[in-house]
Amino acid sequence: MNISDLQTATTRAAQLRTEINRQRYLVHVLNREEMSEAALDSLKHELFKLEEAYPELITADSPTQRVAGKPAEGFTKVQHERRMLSLNDIFDYQELPEWRERCAKLVGTERMNAAQYYAEVKLDGFAISIMYQDGVLQQAATRGDGTTGEDVTMNVRTIEAIPLNLVIQEEGLTQDIRELAQNALRGRFEVRGEVYISKADFSELNQIQKELGKPEFANPRNLAAGSMRQLDSKLTAARRLRFLAYAVPTDCGQSTHEQEHQLAKALGIPVEPNSRLCASVEHIQTFLEEWEEKRKTLPYGTDGAVANINDRALFEELGVVGKAPRGAVAFKFSAEQSTTVVRDIVLRVGRTGAITPTAVLDPVRIAGSTVSRATLHNADEIARKDIRIGDTVILQKAGDIIPEVVEVILGLRPESAQRYQFPEQLYGVPVIRREGEVAHYVDVTAVARVAEGEGEAVVVDEIFKRKLEHFASRGAMDITGLGEKVVSRLVDAGLVNSFSDLYTLTVQQLLTVEGFADLSAQNLVEAISESKMRPFQRFLFGLGIRHVGAETAVTLVGFLRDFGTPGQGMLLRELVGILRDVTLEQFTALPDIGPVVAESLYQYFNNEHEQDVLDQLINLGVVVPLQVPEQGGEGVFTGKTVVLTGTLEGYSREEAAEIIRSNGGKISSSVSSETSYVLAGDKAGSKLQKAEQLGVAVLSEDQFNAMLAKN
Repeated sequence: MNISDLQTATTRAAQLRTEINRQRYLVHVLNREEMSEAALDSLKHELFKLEEAYPELITADSPTQRVAGKPAEGFTKVQHERRMLSLNDIFDYQELPEWRERCAKLVGTERMNAAQYYAEVKLDGFAISIMYQDGVLQQAATRGDGTTGEDVTMNVRTIEAIPLNLVIQEEGLTQDIRELAQNALRGRFEVRGEVYISKADFSELNQIQKELGKPEFANPRNLAAGSMRQLDSKLTAARRLRFLAYAVPTDCGQSTHEQEHQLAKALGIPVEPNSRLCASVEHIQTFLEEWEEKRKTLPYGTDGAVANINDRALFEELGVVGKAPRGAVAFKFSAEQSTTVVRDIVLRVGRTGAITPTAVLDPVRIAGSTVSRATLHNADEIARKDIRIGDTVILQKAGDIIPEVVEVILGLRPESAQRYQFPEQLYGVPVIRREGEVAHYVDVTAVARVAEGEGEAVVVDEIFKRKLEHFASRGAMDITGLGEKVVSRLVDAGLVNSFSDLYTLTVQQLLTVEGFADLSAQNLVEAISESKMRPFQRFLFGLGIRHVGAETAVTLVGFLRDFGTPGQGMLLRELVGILRDVTLEQFTALPDIGPVVAESLYQYFNNEHEQDVLDQLINLGVVVPLQVPEQGGEGVFTGKTVVLTGTLEGYSREEAAEIIRSNGGKISSSVSSETSYVLAGDKAGSKLQKAEQLGVAVLSEDQFNAMLAKN
């Protein structure tokens, strides 16, 4: 799905979080799966890419910031002695030296010059932790949420690759590894690895399913995960599970990650045999290039390779940021590709009137899921790639990213292939393209809420649905249960034609709408009522005023604070009254609000229709009190103005902004000569470039953390 503006991205991200969290609950708590793992991964990666493009959308509770879901209630919970982490992904070789440089900034260039690395093929399996006591298997647990997993000891005992008793395998042992193995047999000893099903066994199991007239399994990883979570261990035993270790967290005296592998092997625990010690990141790249192709010959599935800093002490010193250790990264092998035919190009209208083109494809299975649509981004992208209806195209997913058309296979272009032209009208409404923008829009400036023509009514309804989804999203009014499907049904039923209509909904009205029962109707009415007390800045953001994002809303809160009586809060009626009296010049004079945003704010608070809606909301008891974000009096950022750009590893955009404010700083949305710092994460864009042009100090996340540590 192409997202061309922040407001549309906010709506989409909220929808993705809701659905991903629901699917996580079904799978990890109720042990029930409604969609394939590949489809769920596709949703998660879409959310990740959205947050990468719009870092301000990242929230602390986003699925992208978690290691995994909750433990299922059908299993006993197990507290991990050490948190089971996941790894940050990289997708091209250039990111290897960048990773090394990030580490060097923390521990010094000299130490990183002397560092070695350990590269290993990463299995596409299911992670577990196995605990031994005095050499005897005591307990096994799933990753769970990284801190608490599920007890799967009985199922693990059915896997022949996992020894029930550790015995030192003397053949070829060096003295130092023998001593490590002897230490492992005394007290508690933990090994972590991946449970998997071989390609051959998976094929045979599916053949059995076919002969029994049962549905075939989707892929080996899903089957391995599902098999480990069977309450009946006999079913697990029938799935031919295997195991390969990747880490030994217990300190047995080993000093390197390589020794962890050697130690596991010495105790009779299988490890991935193709791992390799690398002297530099260039050697890691050689390893990756080799296994890019050779992985296809492996008897098990792999989705990439892992590069670890070999020295355990250095690895530990680098620490953890967010959900992942700094001392290791997972390299994702090149995108999976397939070919298909473009049968049509359809358009979707967003809440700002922006039009997104989408290719309708012959269904094709790629990266574990069936794809029938792919984003085409905008008219320029269609023209650049010369995509025509009827073309055979190469479709790809990088990892499990939402599919996109890579290129057209010109040799397969039929004579009937049609060049696509954006229509001059959509549903009878003019289509326009604003100067300097890549997106096309439906021209709704003259279309009233109750339109005269059927076409205008369709367009207005589609736009209003997107607006209502945004208004109800977590970053705005956070109305639980008011997702895309429910919004569509309420608007189509004529029950909600403006934001104010939400607050007049009754249980009896909702019961007339498809999908509602007594409990769900009551829950939605209560959720809507609770939203009346959301902070004003979230309400302002939820209104969807063009160009007004979360940071602009915070700026306006700071402006409005000066109008209040000390010790007394202001409510919506007073706040709206103040904003209606603000001149265009006053809006423009506010910090971090340029002429475009100022014009948008001024037009909104002087628009008769929009003000009628606000008055209706006020009369319906929507309070949304002014809550000024706390501003630390003193701290490392006192008197400093900071601009955020890119994706941070350890913080959401909101978390970083709050930390800066609590340390006396101020957040700005644009870079200028007045900017003190630009905090730049991964995939930083034009703001970083402007900072470099103006000579503004740029902070990496590691430098940011170091400043906070000294505070």
